[in-house]
Amino acid sequence: MGQPGGWSIIGISIAVILVAWFGVRRTAPPWLADLGSVVGGAGLGMGGLLLLHDVGVASWVLTPVGLAAATVVHRRLLFAGDGPLRT
Repeated sequence: MGQPGGWSIIGISIAVILVAWFGVRRTAPPWLADLGSVVGGAGLGMGGLLLLHDVGVASWVLTPVGLAAATVVHRRLLFAGDGPLRT
């Protein structure tokens, strides 16, 4: 896929994350926003790996999983309501 494919996946993933965070956050159930965050985060990881050369198998496994989890945690902390982590 290379450079154009990687950048395309990154752009689509950012759009999915923005829709999940700002588009459906108040109208849809919370699991739908989490699903959008997971898909977008994993897509960001895979798109970024497509831009690199000589990527190992561990990177293909750990990067999408780690970014999917980090995106969900980031969304939950960012939109925590009136909790102690709200800035």
